[in-house]
Amino acid sequence: MLVKEYFVYLNDLPRYGLGIVFLWFGIDKFIIHEFYLTWFSATERVKVILPFQDLSSSIYAIGVVELIFAALLFAGVKIRWVSVAVILFLLVILLTAQYPSSYPQDIGLIGIAGLLVLTNSTWKKAKTEKFLKFLWVIRYSISAVLFLWAVDHIVNINRHIGWIQLSSPLSEGLAANEVYSFLVVIILVEIILGGIIALGKVSLTKFALVAVTIFFVFAIVGLAPPLNNHQTIGLALSTAWLAFIAHNKNRV
Repeated sequence: MLVKEYFVYLNDLPRYGLGIVFLWFGIDKFIIHEFYLTWFSATERVKVILPFQDLSSSIYAIGVVELIFAALLFAGVKIRWVSVAVILFLLVILLTAQYPSSYPQDIGLIGIAGLLVLTNSTWKKAKTEKFLKFLWVIRYSISAVLFLWAVDHIVNINRHIGWIQLSSPLSEGLAANEVYSFLVVIILVEIILGGIIALGKVSLTKFALVAVTIFFVFAIVGLAPPLNNHQTIGLALSTAWLAFIAHNKNRV
């Protein structure tokens, strides 16, 4: 009985996942500052959103904003207003950083923030039932990420083959045709799991959500460049939460 009383704290997983993403990106702006200087310098469209003329100061400022978002999300302060600000921030990043740094991963994060806007509460202080009618927000966001990743893997398959051969820990000893076959399997997995989650049939979806959680963890470790993939941490935690809800409440 005591364990069940603490189950409600699992409702914080998406909020904490979103907080972890902003914490990681915020810290990165200071730890690998030179990387962002190089990337911002080479990306003309990003310069329109810089708060200062000095590129270095702008990167530090963005890092501070991300760390503030992380702190507020972890603390559960003014959830609705913080989440609205997060959505606006992510939309700006989505439109400027674009593919592959932001798109489509940030669509999933916008879905998490959207759920927080709709519920307007610190989840550990609310009953799980309060969130049941809004589960579709994260569910469809995660499905969208999976479908768009599948499209990306199809359209840019040569790019992904090249990256896996050059940088992925999965590539050791694999020839180009073997990597191609591996990516075809990944594409099928993304399409099938995305479809199951979008349809929302509980008997299938609860298992698909567990599979997607594992897939997101796999993506963090070996499928995509880490600097482009911090967002997947938030998606993994949110998908794990949906799997928990599907299992315990028979709802998705």
